[in-house]
Amino acid sequence: MKKRIRIICVILVLILVIPMPISPLKDGGTREFVALTYKVVIYRHLYGEGEQYKAVKVYLFPDNFTPIGELIDREMEKVLGA
Repeated sequence: MKKRIRIICVILVLILVIPMPISPLKDGGTREFVALTYKVVIYRHLYGEGEQYKAVKVYLFPDNFTPIGELIDREMEKVLGA
């Protein structure tokens, strides 16, 4: 019984901590990796006259549930100063 509980706990922790890759966006190659407790976004977003925004950001709970489009909009506001 103890062994079964340990196995279930290990599986639960792995699900919460290990991120799953999501397919890249067609905006220059932005990638996101999502776990239940955090999200890692590798930005490669094209904007302006062929310029590319490159950054790596980590979003912790509850921001990890924010859609990628909204996150990109926030980052572009910071870059463009709008």
